[in-house]
Amino acid sequence: MDTISITHPAPPPTRELRGLKLHRERGHEIESIGKGRYEVPGCSGGSYRVDLAPFGGTESCNCPDFRRHHDTCKHLVAATVARAKARTRARTVQAERTAARASRGNVASLTSLS
Repeated sequence: MDTISITHPAPPPTRELRGLKLHRERGHEIESIGKGRYEVPGCSGGSYRVDLAPFGGTESCNCPDFRRHHDTCKHLVAATVARAKARTRARTVQAERTAARASRGNVASLTSLS
């Protein structure tokens, strides 16, 4: 019986994968500089400004890759991940505060019954 060996080359790195890697390695350096605007570190030094267009419009980045392709770049992906994680943290903090207030209210109502 003959066996056929098919080798699967690694997929080429995509902008999305490079963006995830950028966030994983340097996400702590991504700064929010205004409503939907971020300063994202570049891999070869410097940084780029990303606008995630939170009120509509077009997302953008001032890096050469975005100017060439006009759709996305790794900086835009990294900023999107940073924004999503910040929103998740904010929701968690708010939920914890709400639960703590509710708990204090329940304790207060129980102690007033005695």
